[in-house]
This record gives sequence, structure tokens and C-alpha cells, in this order.
Amino acid sequence: MTIRTAFFLSLVVTTTRISAQDLVHYANTLQGTASDFGLSYGNTYPTTALPFPMNAWSPQTGKDGDGWKYQYTADKIRAFGETHQCSPWVGDYGVFSLMPVLDSARTDAEKRATSFSHQNEIAQPSYYSVKLDNGIRVEMAPTERGCHMRFSFSGPAKTHAAFLMLDGYTKESEIHISPDRHTITGWVNNGRWTLGGFRNYFVMVFNKPFVSYGTWENVNGLLSKDKTDDLGNGVGAWLEFAKGSVVEAKIASSYISPEQAEVTLQHELGSFTSFDATHHAANEIWNKLFHRVLVEGGTEDQKATFYSCLFRASLFSHTFFEYDKDGNPWYYSPYDGHTHQGYMYTDNGFWDTFRSQFPLTNILQPTMQGQYMQALLAAQQQC
Repeated sequence: MTIRTAFFLSLVVTTTRISAQDLVHYANTLQGTASDFGLSYGNTYPTTALPFPMNAWSPQTGKDGDGWKYQYTADKIRAFGETHQCSPWVGDYGVFSLMPVLDSARTDAEKRATSFSHQNEIAQPSYYSVKLDNGIRVEMAPTERGCHMRFSFSGPAKTHAAFLMLDGYTKESEIHISPDRHTITGWVNNGRWTLGGFRNYFVMVFNKPFVSYGTWENVNGLLSKDKTDDLGNGVGAWLEFAKGSVVEAKIASSYISPEQAEVTLQHELGSFTSFDATHHAANEIWNKLFHRVLVEGGTEDQKATFYSCLFRASLFSHTFFEYDKDGNPWYYSPYDGHTHQGYMYTDNGFWDTFRSQFPLTNILQPTMQGQYMQALLAAQQQC
């Protein structure tokens, strides 16, 4: 064997070993959530999402409408929901959330907030999990425009009545409950910068039947049983499941229409027969991206810092286009309020992103960057 051949074989073995690594475990999505002056106000939340998603997902420790969505120093979680927030000062939009509770349907957000410990929390790009102090475990695995959630009312929680609260967040929302289909559909319209006709349409399909159900009003906390339709300021829904249930929910949303939300649900989550399958698929997508930048040497902590930062650099701008039933891209324009064919991205502050993030995206995501240039031209024309 020649020296050159030996070197080549060594290189192949080394490259294979590196490419087989699971790099996702290095990325800690809690990085930056200890938002105090001594740590330069990280202002992040534990985002669970795919790269450059339309929708991201996060636990929520702050009040509805509070820009500081998740604070590491908080000891209670209020909800688990969809988010698009790129800055605590800009705030969020198109938000709705779910929160599991025991014994009764509690409309008061203060009373349904549940204590937890970071020791019982796993926060990765492709997976978030927390075991609340009352015994309920909540898990989230993302798709580009949706999420697969799992609520385990097990352990000490299994002897209690199991409830799930859907919160319409702030401003106007509409709810439709279909008990025979184990489904909730509706829309929310919240956010500071959205047009008057903006709506985020959503669909949620549960794998377990409802024992009881109804709606509630965020303004006055009034709860109605057996009511399937409601419209109002921050209107929400509540569901009761059998004691000890492990409830899975497939969720998708659309800025275009309720029908498009259904199309997206089937396109992105229809083939996943379990929560674990959705989690595995999300993990594969992040691993594929992380393996575009392989680093060697350094400590494990330094690798964790690197991939945690690469994760954050791969979240914004958000995808704002969707795929119709034939697989063609189209979108609701946040600039003129109409639908258009093609690509759109949003949630970029353009604050020095041209210095670092755009050059990085040019290298790692050339196809997406080409779509982004088309979106910038479309935005200019629609403004």
C-alpha cells in the first residue's frame, strides 16, 4: 500500500465518520434566553422549527402580547404555541397556542400556568420536550408550516381529568370545533404590523376523541360547554380527553385560506403516522444542513456554541409562501393584501444582515437565496 493510498483511505474513513455524526444535539435552543443586561439581552426564545420556516413553535412564559416570550429565569410555562417573532420590540403576529391542564378547563392564564424545571426540559431545533411539575409531558416536532405536538397525561397526572386549552391570543379570532372529526379549525388576526384583512387560518387534528368540549372568551373568561362555533376578541376553545390519555395533535396554518391550511396539513404531516416519525424527519433536515459546515478540533462546548449559532442564523427570513394542491408556490402578500404566484419571505430587519447572514445564505442556501431575490423584487412592486 502506498502512502498516497493510505492517506486516501484514512480521509474516506474520517469523512464517513464525521458525516455519520448527529450534529443536531450540539444546538441548544435555550441559548440567549437568559435575557438580562449582564448577558447583553439575548432576547431569544427556544425556537423549534425547520430552517427558514413559515411557522416556528415555542413554549411561552410571558403574558400574551409580551415581547419577551420566554425567560430562562421564569419558573412557569403558560402555553406552547406558534410564533413568528423576530424581535421582542416588534412583537409577534398570527399567534395561537395550546396548554394542557388538569381537573378543569381554566380560562385564566395565571391559574393555568404550570411550574417546571430546566432539568426536565430538552430544547433542540427539531424537538422540544418538557415534563411539567404536575406530571404532564409536552413535546413538539416541527414541519415548515406546521407542528406535531404530543401531550402525555401520564404518571401522577393520569388520575386527573385531562384538558387542553386553545388560546386565541390577542385581538380577533374565530373557532370551529368538529367533535366527529376530532378537529378544530379557525383563524386569528393579531400583531402590530399586519394589514386589516390579515388572517392566519389553522387546522388541528387530534388522534383521540373529545370527552367534552366548548369555547371561551379571553376578555371575560366566560366558558361555554358544547358550543362548537365562536367569534370574538381572543376567543379560544377547550377540550377534555379521557384520563391518562396520550394526545397527539397535527397542526398546520395558512395566510391564504382555510382550504390551503388543509392542503398544507396533508402535504407536510399526512404521511407521518406518529409523532416520532415527524421528529425523525425534522432531525434529518437539520443534520443535512449542519453537515454543510463540518468543524473539527476545539472542545465540545465550542462545537455546541458554533452549531447553536448556525441554528439561529438559519431561522430568518421566514418563508411566507405556500404550496397549492398541485405543488405550485403562491402567497398572501403582506404588502398589498392580495394573493400572488411565486415566492415571498418576511421577518428580516435588514440590520446589517447584508454583512454576514446574506453572504452565509448565498453559500449554504443558493436556491433559497435566488427565491429571496425574486421576493424582494415582488415586495418592491407590491409596495
